[in-house]
Amino acid sequence: MYVDRSEALARSGRGAIVVGLHLLILYAIATGLGVVKPPSVIQPMEAMLIDSTKSTHVETPVISKPKMEEPQLNVDIQQPDVDINIPVDTTTASSDASTAISDANLQVSRRVEPVYPAQSRRAGEQGTVVFNVFVDENGHPQQINIARSSGFDRLDQSALQAIHRWMFNPALRGSQKVAAWTSVRVTFRLENA
Repeated sequence: MYVDRSEALARSGRGAIVVGLHLLILYAIATGLGVVKPPSVIQPMEAMLIDSTKSTHVETPVISKPKMEEPQLNVDIQQPDVDINIPVDTTTASSDASTAISDANLQVSRRVEPVYPAQSRRAGEQGTVVFNVFVDENGHPQQINIARSSGFDRLDQSALQAIHRWMFNPALRGSQKVAAWTSVRVTFRLENA
């Protein structure tokens, strides 16, 4: 079987055209999908002549100190225990803070837990603070005095802020609500200390 040379060339030319068309279609699909970036047209470079007769004035650079950001610690700390001991018994008191009966053991009806200050946790500060609290006829703390400090001002202030938001069951004289003094103990203790 003899194949004509011109026929073989014609067949290979058609094969090359089919392969080229397939490659062109694949290229068009790939550029449409963003897989292949089409070539960008390069802009011709522009040249400018600089006049050398102009004086060259060099400005001195301004030296400034870089602004430093404060580092932030991302430390996962377990929530510490804050123990609050409040006496439970109720005794009578008068409506004036100076004439109110002291040492009334009032129950807390609404308690707000004190926040353990982050700086105190990092510093390992622990302690118990004792307060004398004057509670009015409606159960609101009116005056709070530190009877014994925990030894750390941040802990004392955190407990003080929390007690200001507490509600107590007021003392009773017969069936009448009266103001009274009570003592409150707040203990800050780290769990892993």
